[in-house]
Amino acid sequence: MYTFKPFVFSKHKANGPEQPKARSGHRIACDHRNLYSYGGFNPCVADTDPDMRDDQTWVASKPLFKELWRFNLVSERWKRLPGQENMPNELASNAVILRGNALMVYGGTGVPFGESCSNQLYVCNVDDGAMKIVPATGELPEPQYGQALVCHGSYLYTVGGTTGYEYTCDIHRFDLKKGIWEVVYICSGRDESEPHGRYRHELAFDGKMIYVLGGGTSSESYGFSEIPAFDLKTNSWRTLSTHGDTEEAMVPAPRRCHGSVQYTDEKTGATSVVISGGYNGEWVFSDVWRLDLGTLQWTRLRECILPRPVYFHSAALTPEGCMYIFGGIVKMNNKVQRTNAVHSAWLTIPKLSEICWQALNHYYPYLKNSSSDKLLHMGIPLKFLIMKGLIEKGRSPGRKKTS
Repeated sequence: MYTFKPFVFSKHKANGPEQPKARSGHRIACDHRNLYSYGGFNPCVADTDPDMRDDQTWVASKPLFKELWRFNLVSERWKRLPGQENMPNELASNAVILRGNALMVYGGTGVPFGESCSNQLYVCNVDDGAMKIVPATGELPEPQYGQALVCHGSYLYTVGGTTGYEYTCDIHRFDLKKGIWEVVYICSGRDESEPHGRYRHELAFDGKMIYVLGGGTSSESYGFSEIPAFDLKTNSWRTLSTHGDTEEAMVPAPRRCHGSVQYTDEKTGATSVVISGGYNGEWVFSDVWRLDLGTLQWTRLRECILPRPVYFHSAALTPEGCMYIFGGIVKMNNKVQRTNAVHSAWLTIPKLSEICWQALNHYYPYLKNSSSDKLLHMGIPLKFLIMKGLIEKGRSPGRKKTS
């Protein structure tokens, strides 16, 4: 009998003729229908691989991936979108945010890391892969990589990052309506609450404060018992003490290059952030932790354990509350290698219609390859099929939809 299991990871086996190569340093985002993966890095993809040897985009950008991939969450098929000719060369450790069908991409580095960094904002249409530079004036941030983004109202905030030599926790914001960059806060040591400079950290945001979670430098990783938070109203930094796990009074070990997602519980209204995996310079982690931003209480999700310790992966959350993790660096048989695996775990209890859909796919795995006519004949609502991307808006149900 099918049982819905939250907080347990499932592996997704890719269908179809194409899929991305193993990678790290990429970024992903999710909507109702798809997972999108941008960029990435792999110095170990062999030139003798016929798929790569004949791929002129790879030949021109290796060991970086000048790619945007789309993974349909139902059919589990990957599709590489066009538009590579307009992508920048800085394709590792960018920061991305998805709003509607617009993937905003900021920062990043080429290779060698730090030799070429970006402070350009790009917008990519995830429907067709079209990508363009967003014109910008004002006080542009220094070109960096490993920064993190928050979108609030008409502003895009960027926090921290590195040039490859220096690390900051400076804050700038971009007015998406006016196209102007502004300085919000430069860490100069004038306030003891200013955080240490860092990269590959993650952010949480509750509408009032930006919380900085972990991150580090090439030799150091920052912890979670105290976290820096920036108050947008007072324009000042604060240091917040968190509470340990209720059973063992534990908090996550210091780390960088971890994954992070944020969600709000519809019943309680509580906003939480979930971090996964990461690296501290010696250990690679497989644990998953949740921080309640209201109480600053950490809880280790003991049933939600990554299949393998991983870092330099990327995590994203669907609007329904399912966390997806793609790629990264894993350790297998004492050997470090990159992966292109996709895993997911439910962090919330979704609507009953979603649970029913999961059960249908469990008992009838051929559904993902069925025609729209057949799915409709079974009684699956048209609105639900459109939301899942199995039928496009405006498409006649008499034609089969392929992702």
